[in-house]
Amino acid sequence: MNQGKLVIIFIFGLSAVMGGYAWWHHYTQGRRCVEFWGATAGEMIRYAPQVEVIKLVPSETDVPDTIQILDESLAVVARKDITNTPGLVHARQAFIEDASFLWETVPEGRSNWQYALRFTEGDQQINVAIDCDQGRVLLVGTDRQATLKPHLATAYQTRLPKWLGLDADASATTEAAATVEETVDAGTED
Repeated sequence: MNQGKLVIIFIFGLSAVMGGYAWWHHYTQGRRCVEFWGATAGEMIRYAPQVEVIKLVPSETDVPDTIQILDESLAVVARKDITNTPGLVHARQAFIEDASFLWETVPEGRSNWQYALRFTEGDQQINVAIDCDQGRVLLVGTDRQATLKPHLATAYQTRLPKWLGLDADASATTEAAATVEETVDAGTED
């Protein structure tokens, strides 16, 4: 055999090995996330054509727009379509990569779900609730919770209020609570 044929065989062999490694790497990169979110929710998080950020506050009164998270009904006080927002692609990708989570950390105590991301495609939608204080995420409608790595929790804590046009400080919660009161008052005037 001449050297040219050996080079071609080597190149094909090397490309097969590299292709196998790439497949294995991508498989292991999101395996736990697929178990956590489920295949359908994971696909919605990654590919849904519409994404909204939603501001939530505890609801003690009958508010027309709420999200039920575990045993708590939370009022939707602000929402915004962020489908074309810069940085959203990275935020979505972080939710479906195993490296984004502290899988061995068991969430303890009560969560303060301040935000949700709603992923919508046609008549299908999923909501991912986010507790920025403790870095937790939850697939709404289930009891599945996971803890984000601290740098991602901080990133979401910074970005979510900005995407809504709110300050990231405590005044955002005060504004949101005032909005709930206005919504309730407007609903009782009918």
